[in-house]
Amino acid sequence: MRLGRLAAILLVAESGLFIGYLSQMSLPNEMTPELYCLLFQKVRDNLTANVGTRVDPVTRLAGVDVICDRKALVFHHKVELQVRQIDERWLAQRKLRWSKTYCNRHPTFSNAISDGWKISTILTLADGTELLIDANCHDAEA
Repeated sequence: MRLGRLAAILLVAESGLFIGYLSQMSLPNEMTPELYCLLFQKVRDNLTANVGTRVDPVTRLAGVDVICDRKALVFHHKVELQVRQIDERWLAQRKLRWSKTYCNRHPTFSNAISDGWKISTILTLADGTELLIDANCHDAEA
C-alpha cells in the first residue's frame, strides 16, 4: 500500500473544506488504526500549505491536528462572525454540511468514523467563542 499518492486536496465552496479525493490511492480493504493515522497525517501534511485559505465566504482554514491515540482528525477554522450572529439554523446547516462531507464523499472517511475515529472541526468565532462539530454519519443520511 502506498499512502504517498494522495491525489488532491479540494476546496469545495458548497461543502467547506473537502479533503480526500482518494481515487488515486491504493488503500487496503481492512484499515487499521495505524493506517488511518498515516493517512490522516498525510492529509494534514498536504493541507498545511492551505492554512489561511478561505473555505467559504466567512471561514478560513486555521490548521489540522491528527491525534492518533485518541483516533481524532481535527480541523481548525476561523469564522468571521460573532456569536450573536450565529443562530440554531446556521449551526444546524454547518453540522449537516460537515457530516455530509465526511460521511458521503468517500468511504474511507465514513469507514474511519464507523471504526471509532472522530472527524471534527473547531470553529473559532471572531469573538473567541469556539464551537465543536463532529461528523455524524447518522445526521448525513437526513
